Amino acid sequence: MQDNTATTTPSTLAFVKKVTNSQYLDVVGVAIVVAVSIYLEYYKTTYSFSFNGKNYIFFLGYFSILNTCFSMMATRLVTKKNNFGNLIGTCNTVLSGTIDFLLGNVGAVLTYPVSFIGNYIAFRIWKKKRFLNQIDLIFFRNMALGLTLSFVLNFIAFFYLTENDIDWNLFLAITIPAGISFGGTFNLGRMYPDNWVTWQIYNLFKIIQNLMLMNIANTTKYVFYLFNATLGYITWRDDRKKQNENPL
Repeated sequence: MQDNTATTTPSTLAFVKKVTNSQYLDVVGVAIVVAVSIYLEYYKTTYSFSFNGKNYIFFLGYFSILNTCFSMMATRLVTKKNNFGNLIGTCNTVLSGTIDFLLGNVGAVLTYPVSFIGNYIAFRIWKKKRFLNQIDLIFFRNMALGLTLSFVLNFIAFFYLTENDIDWNLFLAITIPAGISFGGTFNLGRMYPDNWVTWQIYNLFKIIQNLMLMNIANTTKYVFYLFNATLGYITWRDDRKKQNENPL
């Protein structure tokens, strides 16, 4: 890929990197998540269950909003190369999978463990060494692995974990973005600046998906993620350039 940072003026690049590492952007991201969640009335979501002959109601919506805030913070910390973001992301994957399963996504028991393993491996690698890599065959191998796993696991979920006839449009709408997400997570440990392009593509998928559903609130959230991925791409590519110019 062409190094776009080479055509960026030093003052503009310095401003982009300042915004990327800003704590104010963290606040903006969390504020967007909370506003979207309130607008979509996620807080009203409940989960009913019985235990020892008694009926209970769990306010799943509030738990879900808190979990989404953790997801946003994990993304922002990773963007700033803070390994605590990978730790939050690993724990957040467990919570997200649990919530999705309770909301009826039976395939969550198959797909979320993949993201959990990817985030945990990235956390372990970043603890030892953080080195920004050039794109290589491993990058494409991980993307192919992510897409393959997504197709296989979602095929099992659609065919064997549900009793409904398969909806191929829904299958592809879920499988392709999930595969891109898996590949991006697998590549997280190697800290490819180009991996932010993966997340840009994923967020574009989600933006188009939500626009087709006329879900403007969710679209806003993914527009922010797209913006953040763009900042990450520009910042990490410049950091890699400086790293290669001044090797340890």
